[in-house]
Amino acid sequence: MRRTLVFILTVLLAVAPLFGQSLTITDARNKSFTLPAKATRIVSLSPAMTEIIYAAGAGNTLVGNTSWCNYPAEALNVAKVGGYSAQSISVETIVALKPDLVFGELGSSTDLAAAMDNAGLRFVAVNLKNFEDIFKAIELVGRTAGDQTKAAAQVSEMRARLAVVADKISGIPVAARQRIFYEIWHEPLMTAGPNTFISQIIVAGGGINIFDDVDSDWPIVSFESIIMRNPDYIVASDTHGENITNDKLVLRPGWASLRAVQQNRVALFDGDIISRPGPRFVDAVEMVAKRLNPRLF
Repeated sequence: MRRTLVFILTVLLAVAPLFGQSLTITDARNKSFTLPAKATRIVSLSPAMTEIIYAAGAGNTLVGNTSWCNYPAEALNVAKVGGYSAQSISVETIVALKPDLVFGELGSSTDLAAAMDNAGLRFVAVNLKNFEDIFKAIELVGRTAGDQTKAAAQVSEMRARLAVVADKISGIPVAARQRIFYEIWHEPLMTAGPNTFISQIIVAGGGINIFDDVDSDWPIVSFESIIMRNPDYIVASDTHGENITNDKLVLRPGWASLRAVQQNRVALFDGDIISRPGPRFVDAVEMVAKRLNPRLF
């Protein structure tokens, strides 16, 4: 009898993970998947998702990511499934990795959805348009493949850091806040609209996006419209840096008349941090806040 009980107990312990722990995931396309247990093999199709996966304690389950996934350092050693664009991703390589889930950003990866469905892959599209989306993504990965406790702690810490910045800049009147022109590209002139992740970083860092009145996310703008708004700072990613030094700006017709150029207020930030909607967006907020209001930090 005792041997029988021991055998039964052993079997129950072995199969316990298969019962009462099934997971249902509904992604940003409103498509649902059910897993019998947490995923143990996952693939990331964007650098931001890769950073989220590590932040959620699921780095040990990551079996594939893109050639652009360079943070944290461990991500460099993961098998590569292609680049960032849908055209460069190899579905065959992903299939060979036998993932339980494939995570990708809504919009940039959803062109692959049909191909992945046809290949029998569970593709989870994640929206990363704003700060709350990133918090939700960390919690989602923690619940489905990582460590829920670690994910929750990560989100809590990020919120606390944002609250510190918000408290420090709270005393700055709106009229006294630095007005920012964020240059995405120069030919043609392209900037970030008010509903973009980059614009949210500017605002959270205590600045004002001079194009907060446009409707599109990545509008092409005229130099005349920049002149009218006359920014205090010109900000860009350091990957665009060689095109936006003060020496280069004064050579652009009419740009020498801008307040930001006259005062040499050009701020370049790490492109992997300010342009990537992952956990390090808090670093970007802190960097912007310190640059715009150094006396407060």
